[in-house]
Amino acid sequence: MGKTLRTKTLYQDKDWLQQKYVKEKLSTVEIAKIYRETENKWCDPNTISRWLKKHNISMRSLAEAQQNRHSVAVPVVKKRTSS
Repeated sequence: MGKTLRTKTLYQDKDWLQQKYVKEKLSTVEIAKIYRETENKWCDPNTISRWLKKHNISMRSLAEAQQNRHSVAVPVVKKRTSS
């Protein structure tokens, strides 16, 4: 007898996941939070990691993840020139 029809969730969409993780450099925790706020459904960061692996999206190393987390845009300050 019949299969149940399931709709794809955001984190199961390879393009959406690639946009968030690779291009926007968001962490799995941040992606899970966005999903929870957008869909009003629970999502664990481990679920995001599992789908990254299923889609063959390379996970960042711990060093890369820490670098992204601690990188802050530094404003450019121009030096005054004396006239």
